[in-house]
Amino acid sequence: MARFEIRHTLEAVITFLLFTLQNIVYGGYAIGIMTIPLFVYLIGLWTSTPNLEREITVLLLLKEFMVGRLIALVGFTIFLIAIIQLLTGYIRHTGLVTTGFYSVVRHPQYTGVTIIALGLTFMVLTLQGYILMPILMWFVQVLGYVALASYEEYRLRRKYGEKYREYRLKVPFMFPLKCPSRIPEIIFTVLLSLGITLILIVFPYQIIRL
Repeated sequence: MARFEIRHTLEAVITFLLFTLQNIVYGGYAIGIMTIPLFVYLIGLWTSTPNLEREITVLLLLKEFMVGRLIALVGFTIFLIAIIQLLTGYIRHTGLVTTGFYSVVRHPQYTGVTIIALGLTFMVLTLQGYILMPILMWFVQVLGYVALASYEEYRLRRKYGEKYREYRLKVPFMFPLKCPSRIPEIIFTVLLSLGITLILIVFPYQIIRL
């Protein structure tokens, strides 16, 4: 039991370090701190960018950003609705939230933020061509959210017991794909993220810039 507690404590520490130390390039020319879930970064952008109006115009209107912008918008929508559903459940004291997006994946808020960051990363690569660093940073961010979700699952299992175990059997982790029974769920999520990372590496961004 002590080893189990130590493991989850280490997961919490690693997750904190991942969010504290990592950087992510957004869809312009600046680099900001990526935290939960982009708010501190946006505040930093607002206070430190000398030509904020130009940056926002580029981010929202540049036609080359269309694909990345749509990806980020999908992620933001998922994140926003998931948070509203979670807060609604908390206010109504419904206990474990298993409806809405939470009936599709168990951690839709993290899925949404991950997709937002994917869209922003796609914008950078569309504008500047292949750069390995933002791709790696996106993958590192996914690992951070996987670790955070794993730690939350530990707490939810302790709080809801068998009810949460039954929920886990029915609903996927962070991606709406059923995990093969022989592969641990976290490993499956990391493998899917690695597949997306490889797509980011080989994608022909020049066709979007034409």
